[in-house]
Amino acid sequence: MRSILVTGAGSGIGQALVERCLSQGDRVIAAVRSDADLAALGAGPNLHGVRIDVSDTASVEAGFADADRWLAGQPLDVVVNCAAVCPLGAVEVQSEQVVLDTLNVNTVGSVRMLRAALPRLRGHGGRIALVTSLWGKVSGPMLSAYCASKFAIEAVVDAARRETAGQDARIILIEPGVVRTRMVEGQVAEAERATQALTGEDARLYQDLYRKYHAMIHKNGGGGVSAEECARQIDAAVSAANPRTRYKVGADAKAVTALARLFPDRALDRAFAMLLK
Repeated sequence: MRSILVTGAGSGIGQALVERCLSQGDRVIAAVRSDADLAALGAGPNLHGVRIDVSDTASVEAGFADADRWLAGQPLDVVVNCAAVCPLGAVEVQSEQVVLDTLNVNTVGSVRMLRAALPRLRGHGGRIALVTSLWGKVSGPMLSAYCASKFAIEAVVDAARRETAGQDARIILIEPGVVRTRMVEGQVAEAERATQALTGEDARLYQDLYRKYHAMIHKNGGGGVSAEECARQIDAAVSAANPRTRYKVGADAKAVTALARLFPDRALDRAFAMLLK
């Protein structure tokens, strides 16, 4: 029986992973951001809910302390950080605060989770998996803040993995493509709102791009892999006897990152332009 802590457990990949681990008899610490999500978790002998807002250091530390009390001396075996935000917008239009908030949740949040998890995982083969994205390998239009945050997680994890060599703890990157979650569904509505909010020169310059992006994600919103399939692959990664450093999830993640390696920049620019059409 493993002890596993999962952030972002209130929906999407995190929720699917919690359900999968509980069905296998694991002891699960489900970390959510709000009291409402905490109340919605339900109850069970192998389930413990904690509040962790990865954008706040004190919240992360308090959440891990709560988990320690529940484990009552038993080791924490696995941590999976699924918590993330994904705002949409062109670089010139999106506010600096949105960029800062995205980096704080996605990138610095991952650093907070690493710092809290490693002392609890090292020495007994513990694993931490951080969910990034294919957008941590390739930058797409309208996703600059999200891509920047995910690229940065890749850099942080590469450094941390090399720094912790020989400490008997594994750091794993999970790089999904499109996963059918509420976040993806919400992007369609957000793209429509963002298009309608454009005014003046921003509207003249970018409204066509925003409309094309909205149409693209509305059309393709049912694609990708299910949250359950992504959870299955994360579970396989953290359960492997000798886990790889990176796991790509979904055909799109494998295809787009391969194209990014093979195509020169201008060719990749044209490919994105064709995708938006």
